[in-house]
Parts: sequence; C-alpha cells; structure tokens
Amino acid sequence: MNSKTVRTLHFCAAMVGVTLVAACASTTPKAEYSKDLTSQYRIDADDHAQVNVSAGAGVEITDLEEQRIARLISSDLEAMRLHNVANNDPKNCVVEVTITRYQKGNAFARAMLAGLGQIHIDANVKILAGTGNEKLADFTLTKTFAWGGIYGASTSMEDIEKTFASGVATSLTGQEETKAAVQKN
Repeated sequence: MNSKTVRTLHFCAAMVGVTLVAACASTTPKAEYSKDLTSQYRIDADDHAQVNVSAGAGVEITDLEEQRIARLISSDLEAMRLHNVANNDPKNCVVEVTITRYQKGNAFARAMLAGLGQIHIDANVKILAGTGNEKLADFTLTKTFAWGGIYGASTSMEDIEKTFASGVATSLTGQEETKAAVQKN
C-alpha cells in the first residue's frame, strides 16, 4: 500500500473510533444552552417540576413513548434534585421537552457494521416558571447511538431513552455526569 492509502485508512479508523466513543449507550448527553440556566434556577431539593413531552413537527413517536420519556425524566429529576441543597425558596417550574428527532434505527444494520442503523433522539427543552409566563432557560439535547456488533444489536431505543432522560435531568439540576451514572446503577 502506498502512503496515501495508509493515511486514508488511519483517518477512517480514527473517525470510526471517535464515533464509537461518542455514541456509547451509557454516555449522558450534554446540553447546548441558548439561554443558560443560572445557578439560582437549578432545580434543588425544595423545588418541583412538571415534565411535559411532545413531538415536534414531522416526528413519529407514539403517546406511549412520549409518556415513557416523561416518566424517565421525572424519575431521574426527582432523584437528582435531592442532591442539591434546598435554598428555602421553593419554586415550581414546567419542563417542556419537544422531541425533534426520534429514530429507532435498525438493530440488524447495527450488528453488521458500526455506524449503520443508528438510534437518534434529539429535543428542545424549555424551562418555564410555574406560571408558564417566564422562560428560565432553554437548551437542546441530542443522543446518538452508533455501536456495531452484538452490543449495537442488543441496545434498544428504550436503553437510549434512559440515558437521554438522565441528560435532561442532569442539565436541569446541574449534577455532574458521575452523579447521573450513580443514579442509574
């Protein structure tokens, strides 16, 4: 092989490696804030949040799937908020999660080759004051799973939904990824 072919193979291997590391099923996704959630609005032990999940335009997701995601986010949020010291200023808020991409992928394709049959779940998240009038923060969250082989074939959308929910709860509480991982185990 000539040096150009070797460099191309190295580049392709590096890109596959980066994709695999970034797309692990248990890696909690990070929020990209357009309006940052200040520390005074991070959800803490004496706060309460109502979580609503809905599909964006053109997104195919069932009511049952929306309810499952809302339940997962609420459960993780409830557990994580208790790790934040109560500030004696209880607040109510509404968390509006709009799913903008929901693709279950194809387990057979994932089994054949990493990067094929990917699972995607993306959302826009808005945090509103309890009255629903004031936007406290908003962010986007994306989770992609692209592993191949047996691991890729045996990972389901429900597995990715759990990690996605942890990402939302982590973003709302300011908890670090390690605390989110502890909650899952």
